[in-house]
Amino acid sequence: MTETASHDYAYDMVFIAGPTASGKSALAIKIAEMTTGAVINTDSMQVYEGMPILTAAPDAKDYQTVPHYLFEYVDAAERYSQARWLADATKVVGKLKARGELPIFVGGSGLYFKAAEEGITPMPDIPSHVQQEAEAMLAKLGSAGLYAFLTQIDPDLADRLEPGDSQRVMRGVEIWLASKQPMSMWQKQPRQGSLKGNILKIYLRPPRDDLYDRIDDRFSMMLEKGAEAEVRAMVESRDLDVGLPAMKALGVEALSDAIKGRCDWNEAIRLSQRDSRRYAKRQFTWFDHQYDADMVVTDMLDEQIASVTVLAIMDRLKSKN
Repeated sequence: MTETASHDYAYDMVFIAGPTASGKSALAIKIAEMTTGAVINTDSMQVYEGMPILTAAPDAKDYQTVPHYLFEYVDAAERYSQARWLADATKVVGKLKARGELPIFVGGSGLYFKAAEEGITPMPDIPSHVQQEAEAMLAKLGSAGLYAFLTQIDPDLADRLEPGDSQRVMRGVEIWLASKQPMSMWQKQPRQGSLKGNILKIYLRPPRDDLYDRIDDRFSMMLEKGAEAEVRAMVESRDLDVGLPAMKALGVEALSDAIKGRCDWNEAIRLSQRDSRRYAKRQFTWFDHQYDADMVVTDMLDEQIASVTVLAIMDRLKSKN
């Protein structure tokens, strides 16, 4: 049965997805202002505290303009999961719908959107002692050795992962240690927990070259705003393990190397910009093939174009067709 909020729209939720730096957050805020809606984070890095500049999280003005949820509320030392995000998002959506507010999901993590729409496959809980055991194995075997171990216990999963994808390799090892069953077996179970409702799915897909230029410019601005200090706090003040998901945020690795004297700052900037462009390319590929959008926005979202886009979205929201 479809849940229906008290507002008079044809859709119960809005998804705004797309690559990094494509203007998703600004568009979400505009839609929220016009619909008495609220913005829900759908980005795996913006959940973490302590690095709002590097992850391009909303600023103080954004938070004051419209309600925001699931941003900057998880300690960077934690291993946040897709399952936890879905559980948290489900609670938020329930509260918003009860108040007649429109949930507007925004972000660049395709698997989070997939979880919201289709649910997730059930996985066993990972006790802390299992996490510690897997981390000890990584420290002893290294990334290549841990991947080799995964090929023995779960060859089907290993075939779908790159050896350098340490986060997912670690997850596969943890699942096996906790349940003595391969993760690929768990993944064959029916998906559960999808969000109920009629979803308007929007995809921001600007020209690649224009987006890549914006990515380069934005990273330079991040440095001016204090991105270096955020990384210093993570690698010096807190000495966070490099294997933590938060440490995979774009720019952390290269800036950390510069802070430790392993490369100069110009090289760190170049590598961070390059990695951000590569990430955007992967996002394009995922959303092109895995995200069945109702509306595709192909322009760069400057103020003028954004106004036209917002009006088109509002017309679609109000349409009963």
